[in-house]
Amino acid sequence: MRNWILLFHIFSVIIWMGGSIYVEALMASAGRLGDESSLVGLFRRVGATNRRLFNLAGITTIVFGFWLVFIVPGWEFETIWVTVGILVAATAVVIDLFYATPRIDRVEDLVTDPEASSDAVPGLISQVAMAGHIRSGLLFVGVVFMVFKF
Repeated sequence: MRNWILLFHIFSVIIWMGGSIYVEALMASAGRLGDESSLVGLFRRVGATNRRLFNLAGITTIVFGFWLVFIVPGWEFETIWVTVGILVAATAVVIDLFYATPRIDRVEDLVTDPEASSDAVPGLISQVAMAGHIRSGLLFVGVVFMVFKF
């Protein structure tokens, strides 16, 4: 049972972190082109993925991580690497759910409403991109602590 839970925990982290890095690369590539309509189009597709996949992967990472701490002898909440992992994952999920997702939804509303001004769209995209950078950095720190068990 432990190995299955660990496998699902690791898969969740891979999806979350790998997807985050991939999205950052896509957005950086589209941003360098200088074509705002391409950037907005890509952002809308990535935003839909963020809502469906990243939020779920983050939550499952935390759930399976908690489950592992409860069933594996020697893995305690007081251990530094476990505490850092939980804090990092929880912070990244909060950033995704309560900072990035509302801005993604706002961009979608502005782009699909013909009467709305789209002047705020580039700023919102920049804010979500910064949140993505922070999420990727946090996940990297969490993975380092988990792998090396500081």
